[in-house]
Amino acid sequence: MHKPSIGKIIGIAFFVIIAITVFPAVTMLLWNWLIPTLFSGPVITYWQALGLIVLAKILFSSGPGGCRSDRHSHSAPWKAHLRHKMELKHNQEIPADEVDSSKPADTENE
Repeated sequence: MHKPSIGKIIGIAFFVIIAITVFPAVTMLLWNWLIPTLFSGPVITYWQALGLIVLAKILFSSGPGGCRSDRHSHSAPWKAHLRHKMELKHNQEIPADEVDSSKPADTENE
């Protein structure tokens, strides 16, 4: 594995600083433009907007590491089990008395 270049590290650090500065400001502006008018909600500050972003990250994050494919790979066994149960249910024979009762009433008189 190779070491990342100093330029790449500086670029990533610059992006992180810009993101931490811009995202809360945009969130604050959008909130203060929409929420008080639409829902009679409060006006928020920059730091409250930053707190909202952190809270949203905590609540809606996929967990440590943030890799969504890991989260979905754990659900595969129950999905396979459910798919198997659905196939068994839909491949069962319909009893004859249920088939006869499912005919429309007007066809029975013909």
